[in-house]
Amino acid sequence: MKIALLLTILLAFIALSFACDEFNPNISTIGECTATQKVSWKPTDNAQVLTPADLDPQELGMHEERMAYVLAIAKQQNKKFVASIYHQNGTLMCLGVNTGKPNIISHGEIVAINNCTALHGITSFTNYTLYTSGEPCAMCSAALLWADFKTIVWGTFNSDLLCKICMSNIPMDSSYIFGRYYGLRASPPRVIGGVLRTEADAWFGSYCSKPTSIYYIKPQCVCTNTTSPLKIDQTRYSSWFENGKTVSQFGGIITNTGSVTVTNPTFTSSPLRPNSIWGLAVDETKNTWALQWYPVIQPGQTFSFGYIIDGEDQIAFQPTA
Repeated sequence: MKIALLLTILLAFIALSFACDEFNPNISTIGECTATQKVSWKPTDNAQVLTPADLDPQELGMHEERMAYVLAIAKQQNKKFVASIYHQNGTLMCLGVNTGKPNIISHGEIVAINNCTALHGITSFTNYTLYTSGEPCAMCSAALLWADFKTIVWGTFNSDLLCKICMSNIPMDSSYIFGRYYGLRASPPRVIGGVLRTEADAWFGSYCSKPTSIYYIKPQCVCTNTTSPLKIDQTRYSSWFENGKTVSQFGGIITNTGSVTVTNPTFTSSPLRPNSIWGLAVDETKNTWALQWYPVIQPGQTFSFGYIIDGEDQIAFQPTA
């Protein structure tokens, strides 16, 4: 009953959060509102999520050891989502395994909390740390705030679970919920994501080719290439001696090797600067280059440029988009 009430409050909270008016500092203040004022939530950033790179070796080693234990239990039980709760003195207090019983909202984090309450009578988890194989969903993130956990650590990110693994999930980062801690407590939890990420991702595997699985959902995610489809080839056409120095002419071809049209591409470059250039225009304020005319390259199409420069070294252009 308590879990159902928590879920109802969470859904109402999310709906109201997205329905808020924009904050206008000319007519608005932050604080307690009077009966005659219109109210909305204050502008709020998501909570900071630390990564293994942000931790010192000793702390990271501790988190990795505990996450490895969570993943070992997950494999032993053949369940994807497992959570553990540690006392601040380092004692493992309890575990939670998402078995889908007695109902669908019995997620690993919720089960772990309930187990700790049943075993040890713990009703508030101030100064406790929770580990979970996968980032807490929106429901569990809210529950962890209510329970007042000090630190929360996970392996696989929600965005990867939904967008790459095709596992059904509410499309929301837990940092959105954790960043709104001020409605419940004085300070945010310490949040660490991606501990043993490679191992956790491998354990979740992929459901993208398993549409009959109870976990499967067809993702509706924004997928951004981490590498540009634009390929740049350059050729030095000639070099000559002029005013006591060597001068060279280069020609370049930009090819769209991808399957989508690239619009308004920009490029960074090495510090070398040409004496003259055609086809590309520089933005000195950003130290970037753009196509000088018709900034659209269709799949398979090319764009030509050229320049004259002192010396025999070419300018190293790199696409940024």
